[in-house]
Amino acid sequence: MRRAGGSLGYGGLAALIVICLGLLVLAAANIARLERQMQISATENMTWIFGQTQIEALNLAAALSDGAEDDLIQLRFDLLVSRLNLLRDGPQWRFLQEAGLAEGLMGWRAGLLALDPARGGDRGALAAHVTALSTALRAKASRVMAREWQIQSERLDRLGQMHLLALAAILGALLAGATLAALLIDRERRLVRAELDRARAERLERDLNVERTVSDGYRRLTDLIAHQVRTPLAVIDSAMHRLTRPGKPPTLEVIRAKAEVSRDAVARLVRLTDTALLMARADRGAIAPELARHDLAGIAAMAIEDVQSLRGSQQGGHLRFQASNQPVHAHCDPLLTQEILFNLLTNALLYAAPGGDIEVIPAFVDEAAVCDICDRGPGMTQPERDSAFDNFARGAAHRDLPGSGLGLPLARHLARLQGGDVTLLPREQGGLIARLILPAGVAA
Repeated sequence: MRRAGGSLGYGGLAALIVICLGLLVLAAANIARLERQMQISATENMTWIFGQTQIEALNLAAALSDGAEDDLIQLRFDLLVSRLNLLRDGPQWRFLQEAGLAEGLMGWRAGLLALDPARGGDRGALAAHVTALSTALRAKASRVMAREWQIQSERLDRLGQMHLLALAAILGALLAGATLAALLIDRERRLVRAELDRARAERLERDLNVERTVSDGYRRLTDLIAHQVRTPLAVIDSAMHRLTRPGKPPTLEVIRAKAEVSRDAVARLVRLTDTALLMARADRGAIAPELARHDLAGIAAMAIEDVQSLRGSQQGGHLRFQASNQPVHAHCDPLLTQEILFNLLTNALLYAAPGGDIEVIPAFVDEAAVCDICDRGPGMTQPERDSAFDNFARGAAHRDLPGSGLGLPLARHLARLQGGDVTLLPREQGGLIARLILPAGVAA
C-alpha cells in the first residue's frame, strides 16, 4: 500500500514537471509573438503624428496657393493648429524633449497663431510661414523616426534580455523544484517513520493512562465496597443474627422491624450496584438517549414517587413539589431524566436538615427547561462544588454518610448526553440548589 502511494507521489511530481515545461514553452511562444508585434508597430506613433501634421501643413499651403475660400483656409488652419497642439500635449511632448526635438517647434506654432486668418492675418505671410513649417517638420520627421527606431530597438533588446532571464529563472525554478521534491520525499519518509513512532508512543501512553485510570477506579471501587457495602451487609447480618439467636423466639414486631431494616439495606445495595453499572455504561458510551418533547414536571413527580417509595418511613426532609403556572416541556429522554432527578433528590434528602422542606421547582430559565431541587442543608463551599462532579468525590464532612460518590457525576453525564447540564448553586440563607438544565421542548 505504501509502495503504491509512493508511486502515485512520483507520478504526480513527474506530471508537475511536464506541466511546468509546457507552461515554459507557452510563455516563450507568447514572448516571441509579442516581439513580432512590437517590431510591426514600432513606427506607428510619433512618426504618424508628424506625418499628419506635415500633411495638414501641405493642405493649408495648397489652399493658400490656390486662392481657396476663407472657410476652407480657416478649416485647414485649425486642423494644423490641432496637430501642433497634439505634439505639445502628453507623452508626445516628453518624447520630443527627451529626443531634443522640441526646440523651436512651439515657436513655429506661436508664429502660426499670430497669422490666424480669423484675426485678419496676412495670407502671403501665412503661406510663407506654412511652407517653412512644412520643411522644418519634414526634417524633424526623419529624426523622430530614427529616434523611435532607436527606442524600440532598445526596448527589444531589453525584452530579449528579459526573455533570457525568464527562461533562466524558470529553468532554475524547475531545477530547484526537482531538488526540493527529492528532499521533500526524503523528509516525508522520515516524517512518516517519526509519525508512526509518535503514534505508537501516544498509543502506549494512552493505554498506560487507561490502565492507571482503571487501576485507580478499581482502587476507589474497592474502598467504596469496603465502606458502603460493608455497612448494609453488617446491618443484614445483625438482623439475621438477632432473628436466629437461641433462646426465646423473637416477637412479630421484632421480626417486622428487622425485616424492614434488612429491606432498606438490600435497597441500598441494589441502588449502589445500579448506579455503578449505569456509570460504567456511560463511561464506555453505551447509552443512547431517545430525545423527544416531554413534560418535565410529570417526570419530576414520578422521580419523587420513586424516592418516597424507597425511603419508606425513614426520617429526613420532606419533598415538596411546586408546580409552574405554565407547562414546562423539555427535549429529553424521560428515563434518563428521571434517573438524574432521582439522584439529585436522594442527595438532597441525604444532606438536608431533618424535617426541612426540599422544594422541587420546574420552570423556564433563559429559554431552557430547568428543574431546581432546593434544600436547607449545610450547603457546600466553592471548592466542594467545583469537585462535586468528580467520580467518587465526597466532602470531608460527609464521608460517614451513605453514598457512592457517583450520583452527581452520573447525573451530569446523563444530562450532557441530552444537550443539558447539572449545576450546583448556593442558596440564600443556607442550603444548596441542584439545577437540572435541559433544552426547552418546542411544540411540533
